[in-house]
Amino acid sequence: MTERHLGERIHDLLDGRLSRDESHDAMAHLSLCDECTARWQELRKAREALNTSQAGIDMRFAQQLLNRERMAEIAKGESKHRARAARGRDRRPVTIVAAVVVILAFTAGAAYIAGTPDTVSPEFAAVSAAGGGASIAVMGPESMDEGTEIATWVHPDWQDSGLVPIGARVERHNGVSILVASLLVGLEPIVITEQHGHLSSVVADTFPRLQVGGVDVFLVNTQPVQLIWQSGRVVVAATCECAVDTLVAVVASFPSADEPGVIDRIATGLRVFAGALTGQ
Repeated sequence: MTERHLGERIHDLLDGRLSRDESHDAMAHLSLCDECTARWQELRKAREALNTSQAGIDMRFAQQLLNRERMAEIAKGESKHRARAARGRDRRPVTIVAAVVVILAFTAGAAYIAGTPDTVSPEFAAVSAAGGGASIAVMGPESMDEGTEIATWVHPDWQDSGLVPIGARVERHNGVSILVASLLVGLEPIVITEQHGHLSSVVADTFPRLQVGGVDVFLVNTQPVQLIWQSGRVVVAATCECAVDTLVAVVASFPSADEPGVIDRIATGLRVFAGALTGQ
């Protein structure tokens, strides 16, 4: 019990949970404290009302028991800790934080789904070769060498690889962007075709597999020779009228990259949302 008021011990007194000496001290306090006496009488009336009411509950007394402002007023003379307990904890910050966490989790989940790479079939290289797509960018050797316009695609280090860039273009086929680039290895012309996405799992079950620099490369055609592989977010196809070994050397000159992880997919999904909102 506090020096000024019984505090929560008044409930123990009402329920008979105090020892004889503690009960004696509490009753002595009631004889001297009007506030505790008033609270004691309210609690007794409420207890009697709950026991005698036909429905088992008297809402008037229940409301008094749940009236936080009144409980706080009674506890003014008590310690700050007990006064805060009487007023109740302000749960608004916790609720706000919980709501923010839920929103962020939902947004991240939606972005992860939206960032799922498109499935790319090996026929994408043939589609670009057949033409009919809308050209949205054309690059000459200098642009390919600088790498600014081709930065979002996969390309070798032209200086170290010995490959000679000839030209490239980005086409739009049924809403999908496809890069078609021409280069030389020695005197052999090579066509590189790329599409953002994830190589179809059917390819691994259908075509022979080669290991080039630790990367799985699939021989999807022998006339002309065509190799397809996954490099990060991009599926790459290399095609030429040459020996397989020549094309393998070209593949080895391209950088190898891991497939996009969770963070990459969420970031891609957020860019999809941003593009949808801005119309880009």
